[in-house]
Amino acid sequence: MMTEKQFYHVQRAVLILAVGLIVFGYTGPNGVFNFLEQAPDIFFYPQLIIATVTTAGSSLLMMALGAQQLRQPRYTFARLIRLILFIVGGVTLFSFVFYVEEVFLTKVVIRFSFSGYLATLAEAPDSFYYVIYETLGFFVTLPLLRILAAHVRTMDIKYLFWIQLVFIGLIPILLYYTGVTTISITPPIAITNGCYFTLMGFWLSQRDFIRRITREQLLVAWLLTFCCYAVMISTIMYQANFDRDYDLIGNLPFSQTLQAIPCLTVWVTIATKVLNRTKLKAPRKNNFVKMSYAVLLMTGVVLSPLQFISQGLRPFIGIWWSGLVWVLCTLILSYVIVIGLQYVPWFQKFFPNLFYNPTINKG
Repeated sequence: MMTEKQFYHVQRAVLILAVGLIVFGYTGPNGVFNFLEQAPDIFFYPQLIIATVTTAGSSLLMMALGAQQLRQPRYTFARLIRLILFIVGGVTLFSFVFYVEEVFLTKVVIRFSFSGYLATLAEAPDSFYYVIYETLGFFVTLPLLRILAAHVRTMDIKYLFWIQLVFIGLIPILLYYTGVTTISITPPIAITNGCYFTLMGFWLSQRDFIRRITREQLLVAWLLTFCCYAVMISTIMYQANFDRDYDLIGNLPFSQTLQAIPCLTVWVTIATKVLNRTKLKAPRKNNFVKMSYAVLLMTGVVLSPLQFISQGLRPFIGIWWSGLVWVLCTLILSYVIVIGLQYVPWFQKFFPNLFYNPTINKG
């Protein structure tokens, strides 16, 4: 099993990638999905691939969440309820700021109304804060997940992996291609994304097999990853062409079906790189792992005001690269703001530390 310092660096890399993908995916037509508004060219499919890859961000985030929380001591009932309430409070507060931006800054909403704000809050699972709602769902089911994590064995994880791959991945795709779309199969709770990826993240962080992985095995994993994305993207394009509705591409249907193998491959690759490093730096006081949840909340309200960066750079470097610069500036500014807000005691409560334990032995 990896040391605490190695675990920190794995978490750090996974969280940076996850948060970056989530934010980049939300740039929409002003960034990652701009190719949908252009005439098809040679860059259409590479950009579609990148857009599909961004949907893996939430799954990677849940893996990091499970890896940290399921190895922690049990919360008392009062502490767990308090944590859930602060998560709800954070979403409520930042959704309000987001709604105010829509009224006065982006002009998406004509006028401010309390009912409009409540509608924005209710739609949060389908908007930028959908991953926060997944996090909330994790803590609601945390006592059950702890029981599963405490008794899970290698065989159980392999079973969950294949069941998840079949129910979430293969069955929806096969049902679509065979035309039997009227059949609705409700997957067991243990293989839904919020549960499965947290259990997978915990299990990977607790096992030593990563040290024995060979380059050939890692190469096979990446080949399977490319195959998964090829199947998802071809299914998306087949549906769009068959229905003659190219707006479906922007919804990325089937983009979550085969994410298990890519996310597993990314996590194992990062862990392998970290374990092969002979020297690792100790975590800083205000490190990204500790503040990643707060940064994710903050980016939801910082992203739109910084859109001028993308608009200004677009004529010189193109929409795609300007979108990346926009996202990078959003993450940096959000990080700086969160550091400043750490010194506001009452505000800090809305930024619970979900991914990093400051009391661990960093050696």
